[in-house]
Amino acid sequence: MRVFICVTRKLKWLALLALLRFPLGNPDLHLFSLFWLLIFLDPLFWQSLLQIGGILYARVVRLGRLPSKENYVCKRDYVLPFTGKWTAVNGGVDKKHSHSWGLLSQRYAYDFFIMDDEGATSGGDKKLVQNYFCYGQDVIAPADGEAVKVKDCYADSRTDGRKAYCDANDIRGNFIVIKHADGEYSLIAHLMPGSILVKIGDKVRQGEVVAKCGNSGNTSEPHIHFQLQSGKNFFTSAGLPVAFSDINARAKTNYEKLDKRARPGHPETAGNKSYISRGLEVENGPGKANRVTQIYNPAQTEPALPPSGPRGR
Repeated sequence: MRVFICVTRKLKWLALLALLRFPLGNPDLHLFSLFWLLIFLDPLFWQSLLQIGGILYARVVRLGRLPSKENYVCKRDYVLPFTGKWTAVNGGVDKKHSHSWGLLSQRYAYDFFIMDDEGATSGGDKKLVQNYFCYGQDVIAPADGEAVKVKDCYADSRTDGRKAYCDANDIRGNFIVIKHADGEYSLIAHLMPGSILVKIGDKVRQGEVVAKCGNSGNTSEPHIHFQLQSGKNFFTSAGLPVAFSDINARAKTNYEKLDKRARPGHPETAGNKSYISRGLEVENGPGKANRVTQIYNPAQTEPALPPSGPRGR
């Protein structure tokens, strides 16, 4: 399937040769336009249409009144979906710093990486996912809830540390959706194949290990994609701004070596909760999220952890 997807995505560009029939005066070249039909075999094409339809649906259902940090307060207390120090590379709660402002379900999403103090996210060959510091690290439940969607059937996508690849037929790759409250669901995506430890209907506790960070789906390198949304449907839900509870956040040293976009440099605090944006190194405070509980699954083999990088990861 991976080879089929890669081949069809490349062959469709042969359809551009049909445009040469006009300057060359060769009507037979129009046959190359048939290669456009390969677009319909690409699952990502249909997912793109679903995203467009979902944007229209969310706007109509909410009459244009979309959630924001000014009008929405989370019903649960959320921690970061990992242990240790990670860096937010995409994400924020305003248009300037948003992960994807125009994609309503991903408006308040975050991409989290592990970076060293030199601004690097990997050590060694960037084509090997095991060389990225975050690959294989634990992913935890951000709050109590119930797993309502789980997908764990995709291999990791290719990576070179620069370009985004998607070798799956779902941009999310392997993912978990957890219902935390009515109208409040978290999505955690790009998970390591074979690492998901929960199934639909399982109750999870805040801080429980539910999977490991991977590189499945549409991704440029291993990382955690996290978002809070209004429903379990990725395409029709509205994204929800989340203020994380009891976290530590600071500007990441040498972050500009990875990303030169503007960034706030500090979190926006509201009591013991913080709204975060790209460029911040974040970690959970010394609460229960750091006392993680491993879910035991005797039928599942523990994935191998990555080799040590420059920081012993």
